[in-house]
Amino acid sequence: MFVSAKELPELPEELEEYLNKPYGGLFGNTVLAQVVEEIIADPTMDYRPGYLEEMTGKRPPSIRAALKTLVRLGLIENISSDIQHPVYRVVARSKKLVALSLLAYAVIDDRDGTDCMDMAVLDYYNRYLRERVEPLAVATNYTGEWTIRGKSSERDADSGHVTFGAGA
Repeated sequence: MFVSAKELPELPEELEEYLNKPYGGLFGNTVLAQVVEEIIADPTMDYRPGYLEEMTGKRPPSIRAALKTLVRLGLIENISSDIQHPVYRVVARSKKLVALSLLAYAVIDDRDGTDCMDMAVLDYYNRYLRERVEPLAVATNYTGEWTIRGKSSERDADSGHVTFGAGA
C-alpha cells in the first residue's frame, strides 16, 4: 500500500538539515558514516572503492581509509585476492550489520512515523531467536491425572512430580 504525500507527517524544520545525512545526522556527515550507510542499504552487494567514491562523492584516500576501518571492525571483508582491485562484502553474520540496519529503520520511523524497526525486530526474533528463547513445553503444577495415548500419569508421592509413561 502506498502512502500519498498528503498523508506523510511533516518534518520539523529543525530536522531538515539532517534529512540527507547518513543515519539522520546521528554520526555526522563523515566519509565513514556515508560508506556505512551505502553498504547497509544493500548488504548483499559486492563493493569496489570506485563505486563508493561515485556514490559518496568522496576522494579515493578517504574511501580506502573508511574501508580499512570497516574491515578492522569486522563489518566488511575483502573477498578479492587482487591487491590493486579490492572487492568488499558485508560480513553477513555480523551483529553490527543487524544493529546498523535497525538504527537505519529507527531513523526512518522517527522521521516518518512508521513502524519499520518494529517489523524488522519481529522478523529477526522469529528467524533467529525464537527457537533459542521460547520453551518447547511449559510445565505446570497439576494435581489431576493426565493421559497420553491411553497411558495414565503416576504421581510420585515424595517429589510431587508427575511421571508419564508413553510408548512410541
